Amino acid sequence: MERCVLNLNYCADIDCIDSFIPRDCLVVTIIDAKIAEIYGKYFPTPQIRVVASENNKSLQSVESISLQLLEMGVDRSSFLLAVGGGIISDLVGFIGSIYMRGIKFAYVPTTLLAQVDAAIGGKTAVNLSGFKNILGVVNQPAFTLICPEFLNSLPENEMLAGLSEMLKTFIIADRDNYFNFLGEVRNRQLEAKILWPFIKKCSSIKASIVEQDPFDNGVRKLLNLGHTFAHALEKITQIHHGEAVSIGIILAAKLSVKLSLLQSDEELTIESDFKDLGLPVASPVNVSSLTDVMLKDKKKTGDKLDLILIENIGKAIIYSINVKDLEGLLNDLS
Repeated sequence: MERCVLNLNYCADIDCIDSFIPRDCLVVTIIDAKIAEIYGKYFPTPQIRVVASENNKSLQSVESISLQLLEMGVDRSSFLLAVGGGIISDLVGFIGSIYMRGIKFAYVPTTLLAQVDAAIGGKTAVNLSGFKNILGVVNQPAFTLICPEFLNSLPENEMLAGLSEMLKTFIIADRDNYFNFLGEVRNRQLEAKILWPFIKKCSSIKASIVEQDPFDNGVRKLLNLGHTFAHALEKITQIHHGEAVSIGIILAAKLSVKLSLLQSDEELTIESDFKDLGLPVASPVNVSSLTDVMLKDKKKTGDKLDLILIENIGKAIIYSINVKDLEGLLNDLS
């Protein structure tokens, strides 16, 4: 199996970011417009400010930003720095991968969700007519730099969105840290200093999985726990990605029980834990109505759809479901 090595860096002090910015080429920072208002001064390079929205994660934005890069004299020796959440890293990674057939880029994720998931692993993408991440490539950044200080200005709903991805990672691969993490944050102690050791643990788990399987041919698929449901929910309801992932994980747990993979008490534990943290657990739409959208997911191959299901907290599996059986399996999930 092909391996890669991810350049994952941790920076406890925001002032140290400057030491990571290349000095021997033109660097352009593409930054979330809201983040730029607070932290733009820490990136003393030419900047392109982008409103981070799913609507802007599009081919139209790729064209607009690429034209700006041309006007700024960006060539194949230049470097792009993506500063923001998952939308910015997805978009900038995609542009960096195709602009002049590829130039170097790096990520400075500023949301909890991006620090533990979106900015790690090299997946880049834009949406197509509302369908999530249909156009993209896998291309690793020169580095990803994680700094907890950005979380101090993050709204609570964004912090909660990141919690669902952290819990997902621990459900997949680390039972002990699942419960250790809950012990620290169950009372909504979402300060960066409390989260910091768990952010490092989560990001290192994801990096280890990606290094084993960079192109999603095997073990990396486990990281999609809850995401096939989540992407369908986002398409239909426009809810936040973190909320959709939370609901998707619960639906995956319920389906795991239905297929006799997971004990019902484990599913109830997961559902109760998510509720205690203030994460949503109930689908806002009838689950069987997600079928058509789920069948457009990238994980569908022929008449099979790979779903990630749970055997216990700490172990997930890849489970292939025949598409003709999907609606029936989803029919009574709630």
